[in-house]
Amino acid sequence: MTATAIRLRESALDPAQAVTDVVLPAGEPWLHEVKQGQTLRIIDLHGNQAADVIFYNRHDTDEHYSATQTLLQQGGIYLTTGSVLMSN
Repeated sequence: MTATAIRLRESALDPAQAVTDVVLPAGEPWLHEVKQGQTLRIIDLHGNQAADVIFYNRHDTDEHYSATQTLLQQGGIYLTTGSVLMSN
């Protein structure tokens, strides 16, 4: 079994251009529309936390985020800066 190195990179996006900026306490829910072409950035402020997320097409809830398609498309199991999320 071989370990895969994770190559971290900083986002080139300007936080001042964000449509919204929200800091949530641990365990708090959040709901927001992310339109096609917009970017969602999730930052773990305290380290070693997971973000539980689910995405649905607002106009067709049969279409939703697919972890399987996302992992196959990017060829790895880790989501990081620049990852593109795929739907079913």
